[in-house]
Amino acid sequence: MEAFRLLSEVEPLERQNEHGGERQIYFRRLCSAQDYRTPIDFVDFTVIPPKSTIGWHSHHGNEETYFIAFGSPLVKVEEEQRRLSRGDIAVVREGQSHQLINDTQEDVEILVFQVRSLTGGKNE
Repeated sequence: MEAFRLLSEVEPLERQNEHGGERQIYFRRLCSAQDYRTPIDFVDFTVIPPKSTIGWHSHHGNEETYFIAFGSPLVKVEEEQRRLSRGDIAVVREGQSHQLINDTQEDVEILVFQVRSLTGGKNE
C-alpha cells in the first residue's frame, strides 16, 4: 500500500466542489487516452476528504471502475448502495447514475479507471 501513498505526491488536478462535494477533492491524473492507444480514457488517483461527496453523475460511452486503496466510502449505483473497504472494487456500467460518499472521518483514496465501453460511440 506504500505505492498508493506515494501517489499523493503526484501533481493534483484540483477541482473545487467536484460533483457537489462539500470540500475540495483531489484528482491526480496518472494516464489518459493521449498516453496510450488503449480503450482507457484515464486513470486517476483520487482523494475524497471526510464528509465529502462525488455527487450523482453518469457517463455516456464509458464505464468506470473504482479500486479502494484506503478508506471506507459508501457507493450508490442506481437504486443500490453498499459500503466499500480497502481492496474492494466497484464497477459502474455505461449510463448508470452513481455517487461516492465519504461519510467517515478519514480520507478515502481510490484508483479510478474509466474505459470506453464496447457499445459507446467513442470506439468508432
